[in-house]
Amino acid sequence: MDDNLKFTVSYDSQHALIVLDLPELDLEHESDLILDVFPHESVFTAPPYHGRIPLERAGKCGKVLPEHIDYEKSSVTFRVPLDIATSSKGNASESTFPYGFGLLYNGPLSVDTSQELKSLSNPELHSLPDRMAMMEAAENADFNAEHYGMDYIQFMIDKLGLKLKDLSPVKPLTDEQRYRASVIVGEKPKQNELIKSISEHRPVMLGMIDILLAIAYDRLTNNNELNEANSHINIQRISATLSYFVEFSTIETLLRSFYRRSCTYPFYRNKDLTQLCVATLIERVRAANNRKEWLTQELSHAYDAFKTTDCAILNHYYIKDCIRYVELALDDKMLLQIMTELEEALPDVHPEPLGFGEENVVQRLLKDVITQDSDSYVTDSDDYESPISLSDASGADDDDDEDDDGASSEKELSNENVLEKLMNLKLSS
Repeated sequence: MDDNLKFTVSYDSQHALIVLDLPELDLEHESDLILDVFPHESVFTAPPYHGRIPLERAGKCGKVLPEHIDYEKSSVTFRVPLDIATSSKGNASESTFPYGFGLLYNGPLSVDTSQELKSLSNPELHSLPDRMAMMEAAENADFNAEHYGMDYIQFMIDKLGLKLKDLSPVKPLTDEQRYRASVIVGEKPKQNELIKSISEHRPVMLGMIDILLAIAYDRLTNNNELNEANSHINIQRISATLSYFVEFSTIETLLRSFYRRSCTYPFYRNKDLTQLCVATLIERVRAANNRKEWLTQELSHAYDAFKTTDCAILNHYYIKDCIRYVELALDDKMLLQIMTELEEALPDVHPEPLGFGEENVVQRLLKDVITQDSDSYVTDSDDYESPISLSDASGADDDDDEDDDGASSEKELSNENVLEKLMNLKLSS
């Protein structure tokens, strides 16, 4: 596929010569051809390409520009200086923490300063508990009470204008998706062996489900379509796995994280939307005749969202490995068991506070809206009659049908006043 980076590496006494094959790039107009060099690997990122190139001899850390560009062959050559002193001492082990799918990755995360990837930029420096604590602290700082409160009321009125049906229908893989999956599985035999040898499936599967829930949210709010403007942001920001490289050990922790992040970072923020995403994921996993194909299709949605954006590196650290896992090592019984646990935990987690003090915000906002709604019936004009006085004057108390019609009209008027209040709040904020 277009993101498979082919390369060759050779060495002289002082340099590593790395030649990259880049047929999908317009090299005459591509200006971002930079190789990031770390002690034991170099990293190249230029969407749709992302590749980690291991170095047998230690390189000098930094950024290296191309030494030669062959436009006819679509190849780029980098001459990487070697750290002779470090190489002579051997590869000393560094005190870093693993991250990524199955904790299979080590070393620095390659994120250029020009990228807008909202992520923990140095996961190797933080333990898993520290990453979780940092993530929750960021959520507390980023939560917008006004936004959440207005979406809460708007959802009660018109479901935020969203179509809440036919989320992520179960469809067969397209030929392109099927081919891509086969290429991803075949491109890294060593990675396949690592995935096949995974002994602790549960944390790996919980991380994948966290990603699938973020994909479900994106599908729901984008009418089941890939939105080039925000799908990659939705999926990456809502998934704690993709944002802070955390690892979950319990269903409750996973659900709580999904609730907090889905009510903090996307455009639409409502717990009922979050609940619908969880319920739909459970339904779709159980309903799929070919569960592997459906999971691959969902992961392909994230792959496509990421591949030409600043989130492209997440395809390398998570999405492609998830696809390999589904194809090579999926524990189907455990997956269905986790769906049962999700279903059992959802009624308990859903009503729990998010931890942001959002209940007080909603109560104050509702009180404000109701107060203005009541004030709208008050006037100094003798020529104005409220809906209540009109009802009394017409003797409608004696007619049940007219009572029902009056109540309906009054409810519609109330909804209009609430909408007007929400618009005023949005304008003022």
